[in-house]
Amino acid sequence: MKKKVLDFYKSIQPHAYHIEDAAMDNHIRGGKDLEMFIRSAKMLAREGVLTSSRPDVYQYAEQQHEEYEGIYKGYRKSYGFVIMPDDEDIYVAEQNKGTAMHNDKVRVRVVPSNYTKHKREGVIVDVIERANKTIVGTYDRQQHFGFVIPDDERIGTDIFVDLKYTLDARSGAKVLVKITKWPEGDKKPEGIITEILGYKGDVGLDINCIMANHKIPFNFPDDVIKASKKIDTVIHEDPDRWDLRDVQMVTIDGEDAKDLDDAVSGRKLPNGNYELGVHIADVSHYVTSGQPIDNEAYKRGTSVYLVDRVVPMLPEVLSNGICSLNAHEDRYAMTCMMEIDHTGKVVHYRIRPSIIHVGRRCSYKEVYKALEENIIPDDLQDFMPMLRDLAEISKILNAMRRRRGALDFDFPEYKVLLDHDGTPLRIVKRDRTMAERLIEECMLIANETVATHLKDTQRTSVYRIHEHPSEEKLDL
Repeated sequence: MKKKVLDFYKSIQPHAYHIEDAAMDNHIRGGKDLEMFIRSAKMLAREGVLTSSRPDVYQYAEQQHEEYEGIYKGYRKSYGFVIMPDDEDIYVAEQNKGTAMHNDKVRVRVVPSNYTKHKREGVIVDVIERANKTIVGTYDRQQHFGFVIPDDERIGTDIFVDLKYTLDARSGAKVLVKITKWPEGDKKPEGIITEILGYKGDVGLDINCIMANHKIPFNFPDDVIKASKKIDTVIHEDPDRWDLRDVQMVTIDGEDAKDLDDAVSGRKLPNGNYELGVHIADVSHYVTSGQPIDNEAYKRGTSVYLVDRVVPMLPEVLSNGICSLNAHEDRYAMTCMMEIDHTGKVVHYRIRPSIIHVGRRCSYKEVYKALEENIIPDDLQDFMPMLRDLAEISKILNAMRRRRGALDFDFPEYKVLLDHDGTPLRIVKRDRTMAERLIEECMLIANETVATHLKDTQRTSVYRIHEHPSEEKLDL
């Protein structure tokens, strides 16, 4: 209908015309069509396409206003802003947002502002890309239909749900609704409930809602599950791998860690230098590029650590199984073996695929107690010479980094303790001891050595940088 109104006023420009006369000329006599025709003219006037010199009299506005693309952010039901990356944001009143929803990419037309506190005011004329394909909210069932009230008030509208597509959810259920039809005119968006997240009082409901809001998947797709079941979890003899199963090594992680992806080894050499080995689980042996497991891992990007669970990037058979460096089991790894002198310089290194055998799983707490307080469990006694060598190596590496001007961000960390029902009991501070620093120093020098190797051998690789901090942040 907007197009019909616009085409008419374009055809008679520069003349003005009463909207009801315009409707008559378009053979619209009354009823809903007339209401829509009049409403469309008012919308075009708000958008700056038509001008109105007196009530209900419009003419085509030859002078068009500037248009921009940006992300619409709803703040309250009465207004929002289009966020401009390189310019001042544009204020959008509720009646000018059209069908845009929070976080949609939109095209906005700047119009004369009625609000002195906003330099630029706009009317959203088009939604370029929808952001909220799924929404978390509370289901409210009526007699013949239902609707979902979004948890995020910035969405700004409820979602209509036909009773056929509710999964038999009861009123009050927290649900995930998939949008099937976007809002149009005065009509609300429509959707189908794809998952019932739970009801008030359910254990873990809040975490389920957080996961759904952030698009964190609850399960792996069927093709990934099928592919994971075909993985060969037997460690075979391989002449192309460096057999390090006779090298003493340990993992050192938090007490509640489930996926152990790095092990360390260390010893003092006859020439006075130290040998440090960092052994990383060889996931690439099991994950083939372009196949279902790889594609799903690419979508996820990383594992997600929540207060009561871990959502892994890889199926459990890999993340907690064959790619976890469990004690007393052979595992495929990628090893970086470095010879380090007393100044912290890596004088020689080897990087090779390997087969390893972790002798013991250690926690940060027990390593700290063993090295600093001499409280040593019986089954850790045999590993103490190596742990003392690793501690000495970490001191040498830390001193080297400090001489180079490295920053040490020693921020406190906190952990939420839960009871068996998932209810938070208290928040405790996690102290960063020399055991954590020991592992950090080992990983830092391994990363640096691998990066240097890639640079010196001119191998194409992906790397991350940290941009220079602003003066404001440096002053904090």
